[in-house]
Amino acid sequence: MDTRGLGLVMLCTCMRGADVTSFSSWPSSSDPSPTSAHTFILEPSEGRYVYGRMAVVQDALRTLSVLEPGGEDGCKLQQLVPAAQTALSGGCEVAVNAGFYNASTGQCLGNVVSDGRVVRSTGVLNAQFGIRSDGSLVFGYLSEEEVLDQRNPFVQLVSGVVWLLRDGHVYINQSLQVESDENQSIKVFRDFADMLSARTAVGHHANGSVVIFQSDGETLHRGMSLWEVADFLKQNGVINAINLDGGGSSSYILNGTLASYPPDPCVADSRWRCGRPVSTVLCVRSRRSNHTQYLSRWSWLLLVSGCFLLFVVRHLLQALRPAWRILTRKISMVLQRVQPGLNQV
Repeated sequence: MDTRGLGLVMLCTCMRGADVTSFSSWPSSSDPSPTSAHTFILEPSEGRYVYGRMAVVQDALRTLSVLEPGGEDGCKLQQLVPAAQTALSGGCEVAVNAGFYNASTGQCLGNVVSDGRVVRSTGVLNAQFGIRSDGSLVFGYLSEEEVLDQRNPFVQLVSGVVWLLRDGHVYINQSLQVESDENQSIKVFRDFADMLSARTAVGHHANGSVVIFQSDGETLHRGMSLWEVADFLKQNGVINAINLDGGGSSSYILNGTLASYPPDPCVADSRWRCGRPVSTVLCVRSRRSNHTQYLSRWSWLLLVSGCFLLFVVRHLLQALRPAWRILTRKISMVLQRVQPGLNQV
């Protein structure tokens, strides 16, 4: 997000009120239908138009992942990478930028679980989106104990800022109260919610399909407020949703190509717009299954075994080569002795 200082919202670790660590859980869809992606023009208010994009993802447990920037260990390396680059290397059909980050150090902020690997777990008090091992979708506030709970562990998890929709109702006012603290006043959060900007969000429909939303904009000049994003998602049947990193970070990628219009000019040619280096990415791939993963593990085992066998055979042949030369030489000598007798016959 290109609003300075808002990264601090990710550092709030206070635990205030009974609702602080509450969350909504919803069973995910197992529909085998492919992901549907749409581009459209929104009119949040009369005469103000915004380009928006939405992907509806079925069977999120097997199709949706949180990717570290640039791939595995990207958060550890504190690297920032354009979302399109991470999406291309990750084989994503659809992808958007996800979690917030420290623009100075490149540090991933908040909780991050990627394909079952706990990359970061903190006591951060911000809106979360995750998928548990049983396929349930989780939106809301989590304690660190809940993040690390292994009874039904998270396989994907990312932190956002502001719970937009809770159980079908706009939840921004309540969320601003929960996520503000002595470091970030309620006024800072309200300005963050009210300003026009590019936005990225994730939510779900009643049937358990995951909804990924992105809209173009330029902070303070054009785009959507969080209120407008929440209203739009609610009108389109979304039940729970959280806000992800936006502003200049907001990116929407189709098949490895940037499909959104970011506000930042390209370094090489300012006439064009380029995606900003960002942190984590939400990645939609073709459906994968336990059976496929099982076969994949056996494929690697067979490949390694085959290479080892080839190595052994090659060195065995090299070791036998001197003996083979001696044997062929002796056979040749025997044939030379026998040849005159055969000619007489």
